[in-house]
Amino acid sequence: MMSRHVVVGLVVTATVWAAGLRAQEGDRGRWMNPEQRAEQQTLAMKEQLTLSEAQETKVREINLKYAQQLREARQKTEGDWEAMRAQMMSIRQAHDEALQAVLTQEQWKKWETYRGQMRGTRENRSAPPTERPSTDAGKKDKKKKKSDSRDANPNGN
Repeated sequence: MMSRHVVVGLVVTATVWAAGLRAQEGDRGRWMNPEQRAEQQTLAMKEQLTLSEAQETKVREINLKYAQQLREARQKTEGDWEAMRAQMMSIRQAHDEALQAVLTQEQWKKWETYRGQMRGTRENRSAPPTERPSTDAGKKDKKKKKSDSRDANPNGN
């Protein structure tokens, strides 16, 4: 018979493992199926661009079509990164052209800006944190500024 501690340990381990899998799926779109990817993108566009109902329907169809094409391209070119990259760029260009036909110029500009911000956010998450100066260096800078200001004002005021 297993001890209570072993059972609790197994439950905790399984919970942490499952949460890790869910976090990976949320962080990396590559784990989403085309329907999920298209829905997520459509919701973001609806929120950011204030789409009309007609636009939302068309955008959802476009997003699904190109999400399916992206999945197929990944499957066909598995392992050949250069071929996959070329196909992805071609699909993205066609996707953008289809979206531009549905969106107003103002909405398209907003979408490009938003997409650029999201790309920057993803890249920043994977980048190593920048080095911060130590607190001692900050203290030295403050002392230097004080002495500089005293040199400028001989009375120390």
